[in-house]
Amino acid sequence: MLFRSRHQTIKNIIEWRRFLAACGGSSNGFGGGDGSLSLGVTDAPVDDADAVVVSFSGIQLLNNQGGVAKDLTFDEPQQVDLLSQQGDQQFFLIRDEPVPAGIYREVRLQVEGMTNSSCNQALSNPDYPSYITVSGVDYPLIVPNGGSSGFKVKGPITIAAGGSAAYTVDFDLRKSIAERGATGCYNLRPVLRVVDNAQTGTLSGSVDPALLADASCTSNPASGAGAAVYVFDGAGTIPDDFDGNDPEPLTTALLSPVVDDAQNVISFDYEVGFLLAGSYTVALSCQAADDAPAPSDDAIGFIGAGDVLIEPNANTPFDFSAVAPVEEQV
Repeated sequence: MLFRSRHQTIKNIIEWRRFLAACGGSSNGFGGGDGSLSLGVTDAPVDDADAVVVSFSGIQLLNNQGGVAKDLTFDEPQQVDLLSQQGDQQFFLIRDEPVPAGIYREVRLQVEGMTNSSCNQALSNPDYPSYITVSGVDYPLIVPNGGSSGFKVKGPITIAAGGSAAYTVDFDLRKSIAERGATGCYNLRPVLRVVDNAQTGTLSGSVDPALLADASCTSNPASGAGAAVYVFDGAGTIPDDFDGNDPEPLTTALLSPVVDDAQNVISFDYEVGFLLAGSYTVALSCQAADDAPAPSDDAIGFIGAGDVLIEPNANTPFDFSAVAPVEEQV
C-alpha cells in the first residue's frame, strides 16, 4: 500500500507538471512547449504631420521576474510609417513567431533613433533612422533610450502551449511627440498600450459638417483638420484634454471627409480600432489642434459626448449629428 501511495503521488505530480506546461505555467510562470505570437503596431494620429516613421530593430519579451525570456533581433530594421496604420489597420512586426509558452509581463520594442545629445548631429546627417515629416520636410525623431532599453509596454501577454496569440501595440502620437524648442528635432516619448486582438472591437461613425462650423471651432470645416474624436475609458466620463490628469483620453481619431460627385463635403468619417471590450465615453472636439501634450492643460471644448459598449470582433457605430434648433413656442 505504501508503494502504491508513493507511486500515485509521483504520478499526480507528473500529471500536474504536464498541466502546467500545457497552460504555460510553472514556478517561474513559464513551462514547456511553445506557442506562436504575432505582434503589430497601430497609431492614434497626430495633427500637422505628413508621416511619422519609426525604425524598429527588434522585440524583447520579459518574464515575471523581469528577465528577457525572448529576444528577437530583426535581420534588417523595419521602418514603419505609423500614420499609415490608423483605425483598424496595423503593421505586423512579427507573424506566428515561435515563443515559449507562458505569461509575459512586458514587451520592449527596440527602436533605432537619435539620443538626447545628438540633435545637432542628426541635423547634419539627413539619413535619419526615425523621423517625422511636416509640410514635406523630414525632421529627426530623438528617441531617448529607444535603442538601449527600448519602448516598454506593460502586459500581460499570454502564450498558451500549442496555441497562437495576436497582440497590437497602440502608439498614441498625439501624446507622444513634441518639438524640441527651435532645434529642428522632435522628441518621441510614446504613450503605449498593448491589447489582445481576440478581445478587441472597433468604433466608427460619421460627423455632421455643421458641427465644425461654429465660431468657437479652430478646425477646418472643409477638410476636418484640427478636429478629433476622443475616447475615454468608462461610461459617463466627463471629457477632458491631454493634461496628464484623470480622466486622460485613452485614444483619439482624426476625421476623413466624405464628398459627393460635386466634391462637396457631405460628412466626415472616423474609426478607432483595437479597443478592448467594455464601456467607453466618446466625444468630438473641433479644437483638438489646440490640445498640446501633458503637462499642458488646454481649455478645449467637446461636442456630443455619449456612451458606447464595445464588443469583441464587432464594430460599434456612433454618429455625431447636429441638432436642429428648437423653435420657440408663441
